[in-house]
Amino acid sequence: MLIDKLDQYFQREERSWPRDYFYVSEVGKCPRQIYYAIKGFPRPPLDGLTARKLAVGDDAHRRLVQALYGMGIVVAAEAPIPPGNLFHGRCDVIVSLDGKNYVVEIKTAHPYSFDQMTSGPRRDHYLQLQLYLHYFGIPQGIVLAENKATQELREFVVPLDKEEVSRVIHAFERLQRTIFVEGRLPPLPGQEEKRDWEYDQCRYCPYVPFCNEDAADPPGRAAAEEPEPVRTAADEERAVPPTLFDDPS
Repeated sequence: MLIDKLDQYFQREERSWPRDYFYVSEVGKCPRQIYYAIKGFPRPPLDGLTARKLAVGDDAHRRLVQALYGMGIVVAAEAPIPPGNLFHGRCDVIVSLDGKNYVVEIKTAHPYSFDQMTSGPRRDHYLQLQLYLHYFGIPQGIVLAENKATQELREFVVPLDKEEVSRVIHAFERLQRTIFVEGRLPPLPGQEEKRDWEYDQCRYCPYVPFCNEDAADPPGRAAAEEPEPVRTAADEERAVPPTLFDDPS
């Protein structure tokens, strides 16, 4: 009775708006999922349970950033990467330790996922941090992970890997040409794309029905219909950025 009402309270619509850029948080995701999000394809409402899981991540982020401020080591928080780049995004926080600046990405993880992080962070988290290091010109960063169940913390110091950054940027430049220049639906991902996957993305993807049909246009939109306004950099600054705490577990 009460649980049903709480689920309805937390449930929310997940609206997608057409845009002409990528988010840093999309690194490591299926190119088709990125295409459907960019083109504004509809997706099912976010159920109450998943919304509460995401809220746990948001709460952890606020708690840990507040602690870093209390320690007096924060240089910047929610800093956007310089405009005019292939990606849009805001790093969680930049701190100063022993005279060096570090970009810190705060992540929460399901206990199973957290237990897998023994020698290094999740692949997608690592790649996201690499892009922030590249765009901010900071040679080192930290992935700070918190176990959702126990609040245990793990940290991984990550140096800038220029070869990895170059690989990611070139891959997204190709995707940019496919989507924005050629106007094509990307092909199904191959082994090169899947090497960055940490889990079976198809299992959690809200766009599977469209992907199965190789749909290239949002439903109900005729070819001759006037297109929706494309989201621009100015719109991005006014908008609330999507959460980076998107662990589906």
